[in-house]
Amino acid sequence: MPQAFIDEVALHLRAGYPLIFVVTADETSAFHGVQAAAQAANKSVLRPREACDVVPLREQLGAIPPSGAVVVLDDVHRRLDDPDVVRLLADAGRSGGTSANTLLVLTPSFDMPKELESHAAVCVFPYPTAAELGQILSRVCVDCGVLLTDADQRAMVRVGQGLTASEAARAFHKALLGWPEDADAAGQSVAQDKRRMLRRSNVLAHIDVSLNLDDLGGLDQLKRWLLSRKEAFSARAEAFGLPAPKGLLLMGVQGCGKSLSAKCVAGYWHLPLVRLDLSAVYGQESPESALREALRMAEAMAPVVLWIDEIEKGFDNTGAGASSRLLGGLITWLQEKQKEVFVVATANRVEFLPPELPRKGRFDEIFFVDLPDAHERRAIWALHLQKRGIDPDTLDLDALVQRTDRMTGSEIEQLVIAALFLAFERGEALNDVHLLRARTETVSLYETFEPEIKKLREWARKRARPASADRSKIDYFAKS
Repeated sequence: MPQAFIDEVALHLRAGYPLIFVVTADETSAFHGVQAAAQAANKSVLRPREACDVVPLREQLGAIPPSGAVVVLDDVHRRLDDPDVVRLLADAGRSGGTSANTLLVLTPSFDMPKELESHAAVCVFPYPTAAELGQILSRVCVDCGVLLTDADQRAMVRVGQGLTASEAARAFHKALLGWPEDADAAGQSVAQDKRRMLRRSNVLAHIDVSLNLDDLGGLDQLKRWLLSRKEAFSARAEAFGLPAPKGLLLMGVQGCGKSLSAKCVAGYWHLPLVRLDLSAVYGQESPESALREALRMAEAMAPVVLWIDEIEKGFDNTGAGASSRLLGGLITWLQEKQKEVFVVATANRVEFLPPELPRKGRFDEIFFVDLPDAHERRAIWALHLQKRGIDPDTLDLDALVQRTDRMTGSEIEQLVIAALFLAFERGEALNDVHLLRARTETVSLYETFEPEIKKLREWARKRARPASADRSKIDYFAKS
């Protein structure tokens, strides 16, 4: 049980707060925490509704005489758009004295109505820490008659981070029932349960990754930056006094590897990858509450890579409305977060990017991902051919590199796929003719949006660090 939460709620009770909202994804555990806090504050706990019994809020409040008790209410968050409900809570909140009850609302999401701001407190019930998950797993091991090694226990706890106490207990039980003495299988079972439970937020998704930096063609400067921080989340780095990296903002031409880079970061650093869908955030009943809960869940999973794709689409730069409030909440979190959540945000259209977002302090570094140069195109060609079991040395890579000038990495991959279909149709092995024909039939992004790409390059020239090394001088002297 989180002692800090118990102390916080007990302090509010002693201070005489008439109305307390407890935000939690685990109602059962939070209720136990409230009971402990009430005991510490020498108060009794009342719940004016029996299980499986629906009672209107007015009747719940009217049935309890003033006694200085903590009255726990459920599901009020669904009715906070009803003026009568807000008025009932506001009137209860204005009551005072030692005999007055404290109304405590358990809610999975919450936006404070203006009428309640002056006399209500908000406490957040935290997700279990690694130590608390370890205690839960130990109890489950006893129940299941399973003895885990320290290494297996640490691995399962790490996979379970981001689950509530109840969810973790169920996931551990399921993984260990009929224990096959296969720690990897048990860990995968917990990870599978976590992926399903992440859907409760509707805005976070767990992404399976099996990639590393070898799957990323080019982008040498970005790779060098990542290599230098590979051990940044280790105990050794913490003991040395290094702060945990905040994250990266990857800006640049669409299809040049920004999203792939996010997956490669997680794979190379051996961290879980979670994707935040900003469009889904706007689709929630309360976008601000949904974003807060998603970020809280990401922190509970730390260390983790949080991927925000095409972040500019989630915020306008007009400074008004829900977009402005969400942007303010995200920026504050980026600036102040202490947990080991490494954010990889990508952006294609810098003109739509709010100017506050790229400011130093939100991210460790801002990289510009440009169209691949000749060296990078060669690496990309080789990578996609090898992935499909084709030896690049059997093809004229020089000609392919030359014919794909100003093409993106994703376009080169699609050329390989189109050429494979052509070769399959003809019953032939893939050769240069198929690849060059696929190139002839393809209109590149640069050919379609040349002015926009040039404008993007000019914007980034003094505002971002290039993700690729500049080899133009080396190439010049090599040709001389």
